[in-house]
Amino acid sequence: MNYLAHLYLSGDSEDLVVGNFIGDSVRGDCFKALSTGVQNGVRLHRCIDSFTDSHPIVRRSKQRMWHQFGRYSSVVADVFFDHFLARDWHRYHPMPLAGYSSHICRILNTRLNEFPERSRRFLDYMVDNQVLASYATISGIGKVLAQMAARARFESRMECGGRELGRCYSGYRKDFKEFFPDLRRHAEASIATLDETSKPPA
Repeated sequence: MNYLAHLYLSGDSEDLVVGNFIGDSVRGDCFKALSTGVQNGVRLHRCIDSFTDSHPIVRRSKQRMWHQFGRYSSVVADVFFDHFLARDWHRYHPMPLAGYSSHICRILNTRLNEFPERSRRFLDYMVDNQVLASYATISGIGKVLAQMAARARFESRMECGGRELGRCYSGYRKDFKEFFPDLRRHAEASIATLDETSKPPA
């Protein structure tokens, strides 16, 4: 999943939000100097990614687009699924998406001292371009993927992502609607486990 889903699945915990946001920028166990709550956010990020990558419905989405994006299909599928979360945001959260995006950015901006440099740069970009809200439209998804394509190390064709989403919109939406309840349950269970295992000994 991409940024919107990771942030949403963190729930109301600011520590989990921070850890989940910086998760892609942290390698190995280099996050152990952070607070326990933020460490759990990084671990939650990895739990979400692992569950998503191995789920048969996500594999179905990736197979549908493999001819177009090859090894980048996982990246594109993550962004597509964030689109469907944003599109139907009112079904998942009481706060409008624009307000939620502003709320999350305020939280993250108060915790910059805990961010790797890469995460700081992306937060600036996310705020300036209203990235989370832009996920709700196909044109916004096309722009996000075009910018990813410009940064990719290899030929990715991700700049064609908006067109691919439109080509098989109902199929990708069906995949998301079947998959996301499983992911929510997994994230909730992972949070409960992380909370339990991080408690100090009695």
